[in-house]
Amino acid sequence: MIEILLLLLMNSIGSTEQSVDENLAQKRSEFGFDSWGKVPSGIYFGNNRAYGNYDQCRQFKWKQFSGEHCLFLINYSDRDRSFVSGLCVPSACTPEDIHQVYGDYVANQSLTMDLPLDRGLRCSHYEGIKFSRSIVLATVFFAVITSLLFMSTIYDVVLLVQGRKADPFYSSFSIYQNLRTILRINQEIPSKIPGTTYAIDCLDGIRSLSMIWIIIFHVHDLIPKVPIINASSRDKYLDHPASMLLLVSGFLAVDTFFVLSGVLVAWNVLKELDKKGSVNLIKFYLQRYVRITAPLAALILFVTSFAVHMGEGPIWKPYMLQMQNSCSRYWWSSILHIQNFVNPSNMCLLWTWYLSVDMQLYIAAPVLIYPLWKYGKRFLLVIVVLALLSMSSVFAIYIAYGFRNSQMAPNEHTLKKSLTYFATHARMAVWLWGLVFGYVLYRTRENGVRLSKQSWIIGWITCIISLLIILSANYGFNHTDYRSFSDIIDATYASLHRSMFSACVMWIIFACVNGKAGVINDILCAPMWQPLAKLSFVMYLLHSLLIMMSSVASVKLEGYFSAMDMLNRIWAAIGITTSVSLFWSACFELPFVTLSKILLKD
Repeated sequence: MIEILLLLLMNSIGSTEQSVDENLAQKRSEFGFDSWGKVPSGIYFGNNRAYGNYDQCRQFKWKQFSGEHCLFLINYSDRDRSFVSGLCVPSACTPEDIHQVYGDYVANQSLTMDLPLDRGLRCSHYEGIKFSRSIVLATVFFAVITSLLFMSTIYDVVLLVQGRKADPFYSSFSIYQNLRTILRINQEIPSKIPGTTYAIDCLDGIRSLSMIWIIIFHVHDLIPKVPIINASSRDKYLDHPASMLLLVSGFLAVDTFFVLSGVLVAWNVLKELDKKGSVNLIKFYLQRYVRITAPLAALILFVTSFAVHMGEGPIWKPYMLQMQNSCSRYWWSSILHIQNFVNPSNMCLLWTWYLSVDMQLYIAAPVLIYPLWKYGKRFLLVIVVLALLSMSSVFAIYIAYGFRNSQMAPNEHTLKKSLTYFATHARMAVWLWGLVFGYVLYRTRENGVRLSKQSWIIGWITCIISLLIILSANYGFNHTDYRSFSDIIDATYASLHRSMFSACVMWIIFACVNGKAGVINDILCAPMWQPLAKLSFVMYLLHSLLIMMSSVASVKLEGYFSAMDMLNRIWAAIGITTSVSLFWSACFELPFVTLSKILLKD
């Protein structure tokens, strides 16, 4: 096989060099060949990756050529098996050169080789940074922000040392002030007596735990993309009931955010209406848009410019270029928060679909809350009907398209997500229930709700049983023949389970507010959750990209999977997401939130 690389090397320079030191060429060929991915052992154990030594290939040099690491799919001619192999070839070689020289060899080994469909995606070599318009724009933007952060922080710290109060406008970009705002903890003991506070203390804990749940879910969701030598062990781990609950039911964590969003927008708007009799809609919409869009726009600019240059590896470019291309094309629909309808099959930062849905529902909030404030219970029926229509739309879509809940079903996966997962009309039921619940909490804030002891016990038992049904049903759909279930069963579960889960979340909040949650209330109201709750939005915005960059796309060698490895990955993901989010919020969220409050002051 060394002779193959030597031949490629000689062919690459044969037309430009009349005399070649064959001994030196032989040594360089041996160096390059040593970095190749060989036929992996344990293919029947799931080891279907043989990337070779990426860094060694990158150090391969000969004349004006450098080493280029390429991935090829190698198939066994006589077996239903294949593996991905990494080859180190001179950068001047074309796919045809490689196929001509290397193809004969693999054919003699009862193997066949698929050429890379796109050489730019499947072959990695150093190209340097090309100053495109996106990179120039990003450089200017981040340079301006860095200057503002530096000057504002110096201004804030100098006045602090002098014992003078800083102007909020000039200190809005102060990293010192913004970090203090995020990390500040209110040490007051949460009140269990309704009517003594306008805050719902348990929401911090629920929001924080939901964000952690989402991170754990995405770590499990992305682990199949990581090259490992014992994929069968990984599959057994993911097939375990406990893992399946995290993997399949992790989608429900986002519904917690929809519930909290509905509760808080209802509470805050009703409070404003009671105080002033009206809502400043310009302030209401602009402050929300700025808070969500500023850190999102900064992230999109980073992804379309610098992200692809932040690392390297055999699979770095395919993943990073895919995100870069999507955001370069659809950045506008992302910052307008309409991408779940405009381009649901090719979103910029797929996980930000939630921001589009949440913003659209936020726009509709005053239209629903004002009549609720004015007409009270008489208007509740309208919201309930809208929620039921949303649930019915999911049921109808499942029946019409024959969608199934099992991941093994041959569904149109993209179409199913576009119609029943990303679509606002399919997701708004949970938010509407949160809106109704927020109204109930606000109207009962003075005296609370008095229920008998038996009613509280029945409520908790119902909540626990409902959660078990929702989670176990998800497991059942994916571990039995989906054809054994009627289409009606799949459609019924799809239309009901999110609302059932949201009802459980609302019951927990209801019990905490009325002092009937015991130790659960103590845990959820613990002051330690406050900083994490403030960061939850930015953590959601960044977490999936950080997991992809740090533990998936940057992988250069095959690893070994174990439960301890998963634990390390989870803690690493939580740690890096929290750390980066802390500074991203201080730099791109709080400064613009502060400025919007100053400029839009009533």
